This record gives sequence, structure tokens and C-alpha cells, in this order.
Amino acid sequence: MESSFDVLSLLAEILVAFVAFAAIVASLRVSFGEVLSDFQKLLVQFFTVSGLIGVSIVILPIVLAEFLTNEELIVRYTMFYILATSAVYLFWYLWSRIKIKAPTPLVSALVMIGYFVWSPILILTALGIVFTPTLGLVAAYGFWVLITSVAIFIYFLYEFIHPGE
Repeated sequence: MESSFDVLSLLAEILVAFVAFAAIVASLRVSFGEVLSDFQKLLVQFFTVSGLIGVSIVILPIVLAEFLTNEELIVRYTMFYILATSAVYLFWYLWSRIKIKAPTPLVSALVMIGYFVWSPILILTALGIVFTPTLGLVAAYGFWVLITSVAIFIYFLYEFIHPGE
């Protein structure tokens, strides 16, 4: 279990570093006098908020291990936490997209589809129906959060360099 905690800890560090870097890059545009469109603000919110939620997800099993010794129970609690935070965040995110009539570029559509694909995996794992709850699955989800945050950030950079295209 120790190596799994090392992986989770490393993912947390990478996510924090990425969110900090991305937020600094996003703020540079504002510092140069540019005004972000509502869609660009939504992109910034996505990669910062989802990245920070990802940090809390990969840190939670490490904290729970201080109180619990059963890895399967730790993972199940973490899966329920992922489901709860993801449901609340995705509801808010989709509502925000609708509110500003945001376009749905391919990268955004793929990210949203990916989160919806993860949902049954998380539910089935949390309930112990199909998948065995392991810290590796938590790490895989944390990695998914990192990849999606980076993908949206890259799209934000594209919008930054080629506004309105």
C-alpha cells in the first residue's frame, strides 16, 4: 500500500503545480490588459477547480489511512467522495456552460464524455459490484483529472493565441 500512497502523493504534487502554473499563465493575459470572454473564464475555472478537486481526491486516501487500515474501505469512501464532488461540480459546470451559451469544442465534449464514462465505474467500484476497490483506481482517476485539466488548459492557450477562431 505504501507505493500506492507514493503515487497518490506525487499526483497531488503535480496537480498543485499544474494548477498554480495554469492560474499564473491565465492571469498574465489579464495583467496585459486583455479581457477574458465568459467562455475563457469558464475554461480557467474548469482547470483550476477540477485540478484542486483532483488534489483533494488523491490526498483523501492518504488521510483516511491514518484512521483506517482496510484499503478496500478507504477506496470505497474515496469513491463515494469522488462521486459526490464530481456530481456537484459537473452540475455547476454544465449549468455555467448553459448560462453563458458556451460553445462545445471537441476537447470539451471529450472531457465531459469521459467524466460520464467514469461515473458507472466509480459507482460499481464503490458498491463492490464489478471492480475490486484499489488505490490504483483512485490514482487512475486522479491521472484522468490531470489529463483533462491539461487538455482544457491547452485549449485555453489556443484561445489565448487565436481568439475567436
